[in-house]
Amino acid sequence: MRPGKTTLAVLGITALLTFSPACIPAQTADQSSAPTIKVTARETVVDVTVTDAKGNPVHGLTRAVFTLKEDGKPQPIRSFHEYSKQPVPEPEKLPPNTYSNRQPPAVSDAVNLLWLDFRNIFDDSDKPGMHQMRAKKEAKRYLQNMPAGTRFAILGSSGPTSLRVVQGVTTDPALLSAAIDTLEYDTTSAPNDGERYESWCARLQQINQMTLESFNQIAVDVAGIKGRKNLIWFTEGISSITGLTGRPLCLTDDFPEFKKAYSLLAASQVTVFPIDARALLPGASPPQGLLSMEAVAEATGGTTYSGSNDLASFIAQAVDKGSAYYTLTYVPPGSEYDGKHHTIHLDVDHPGLHLTYRDEYYAEDPSKMKPAVGLTLSTTAPDATDGNMRAAMSRSMPTSDQLLFNVKVEPSTKSTDSPILGTLDPKLKDKRLARYELLYEITPQQIAFASGLDNLYHGALEFDIAVYDGDYGSEGKLVTGLSQTIKMPLGDFDYQQFMQQPFRFRQQIDLPAGPLFIRVGVLDKTSNKVGTLEIPLTVGKKPPTAPAVADEGKASK
Repeated sequence: MRPGKTTLAVLGITALLTFSPACIPAQTADQSSAPTIKVTARETVVDVTVTDAKGNPVHGLTRAVFTLKEDGKPQPIRSFHEYSKQPVPEPEKLPPNTYSNRQPPAVSDAVNLLWLDFRNIFDDSDKPGMHQMRAKKEAKRYLQNMPAGTRFAILGSSGPTSLRVVQGVTTDPALLSAAIDTLEYDTTSAPNDGERYESWCARLQQINQMTLESFNQIAVDVAGIKGRKNLIWFTEGISSITGLTGRPLCLTDDFPEFKKAYSLLAASQVTVFPIDARALLPGASPPQGLLSMEAVAEATGGTTYSGSNDLASFIAQAVDKGSAYYTLTYVPPGSEYDGKHHTIHLDVDHPGLHLTYRDEYYAEDPSKMKPAVGLTLSTTAPDATDGNMRAAMSRSMPTSDQLLFNVKVEPSTKSTDSPILGTLDPKLKDKRLARYELLYEITPQQIAFASGLDNLYHGALEFDIAVYDGDYGSEGKLVTGLSQTIKMPLGDFDYQQFMQQPFRFRQQIDLPAGPLFIRVGVLDKTSNKVGTLEIPLTVGKKPPTAPAVADEGKASK
């Protein structure tokens, strides 16, 4: 991204401001005539949760106490590892409106995916939005109190749009909650009074097909994320795929395809925890789709939660259960992906323990599944390739912490300066804009300098801002941005002085009103190290009244 590019040069410690417009190693041929033998093995991964009679996780078990069978035949366990939650210190308390890209260590090796599947949460015709609104509220209630270091991503399904990433993997509760706010409610899935049978069937068939595609899409896209993924699925289930007895005759039998999708999820180490998102009213019967919820949970080693309105507690239980587990691998007798059904059976040589794991799978090759639209989920922040920050500054990418910084973001009351529009969307040029100031603080020891022939130390930092629309329907549209580069040619004395205290730099940018996501980034152009951070911000329609940031926000020593 090169929005509104600016270059600054620091001579000594004085800032001079100027504006400007915006490998693969070679391989040698093998001269040997000796034949080569290629051996391949299809390794199968099984995640198992072990609990005692009270439902508490059991730790300290060894490989020797487990017995594994496929299709009734014993199989040697190839690898074995225990995973559990780790204590994480509380994050540093920062001043008001100040943010840091220093991330807390992960509390668990597992990554949690919260899927708000509004297409499969049918609101009552006389109470539109009730169940979906409650699902949002309960999800945010959990996130605002979740343990530090808990990694979450938010997925959303609503209306005719495809499954999409509402927020990428992060440990920031405020960012996750703000992302949930952007998800629009679905008003198209619920049955309509007087709707024709044919129309209802066609709509339900489409919902089932989109849900199937979503499962396959998740399985393929997260396969590249190492380790376990807990898919916490807010839904009512799908009553029409539980078999012939629950399926209207006008619908195709999709249950076999769903079972294959469950197998793909399990092969990608995705454990599904369905949560019944309907409000539990007095005398209410279990959801019609409960059997389908239990089917995907059992097929992937998860648990179904229903029967309570405390959905935040259900999320906490799923996260806890999905954070303490054992991973076993084995090589099945058949090395090919033949699409056939196989059973898995695990025993542990300790009485009174309960094992939860996937007990069957289809030998489908995940690499051959090509969903139409990728989710681009990742837990690894992108690098600045050849100094290009475009990927690192993309909406909802993971936070980059190669270069650590704090940034204070506040509105400014200065209105006499020239507009700072950056790459403002032309459609917004006539709208009311609010000026915001960003004050960065960086420990100077992180900044790389190169020695030049002129006996000077040469360093350069690029400061980027990318502002995205907070509207769910905008698909993360970039509405404005700014890029400024500060060059630092320092003599020996100035270099020594520079290293004595934090380096500060101030940016200003004019923002449109509404919910926004501001992504800020710093690139060390000498070392190519990157720091990024995403901040949710709602800009009011009235001019800001907060005091302006003091002049020490300018580039200084």
